Amino acid sequence: MNKKLYEVFARHKREEPLGHIGTVRATSDVFARVYARNTYDEENWAELVVVPRSAIIPVLDLELLLDPKS
Repeated sequence: MNKKLYEVFARHKREEPLGHIGTVRATSDVFARVYARNTYDEENWAELVVVPRSAIIPVLDLELLLDPKS
């Protein structure tokens, strides 16, 4: 089975912004939720979300930022 990479975000309080806390690999969105909850449950999160990495749209081109010639 092909596993997709998911980014995991969380916040302690509703008024706080979501922060990136890690990644999980899973064969489906359902398993990604389970793996994220089991992996990152050491905190008392108000919200915990997973996003497929393929759904993230870059705003800045990282290659351009890292290119010393530009």
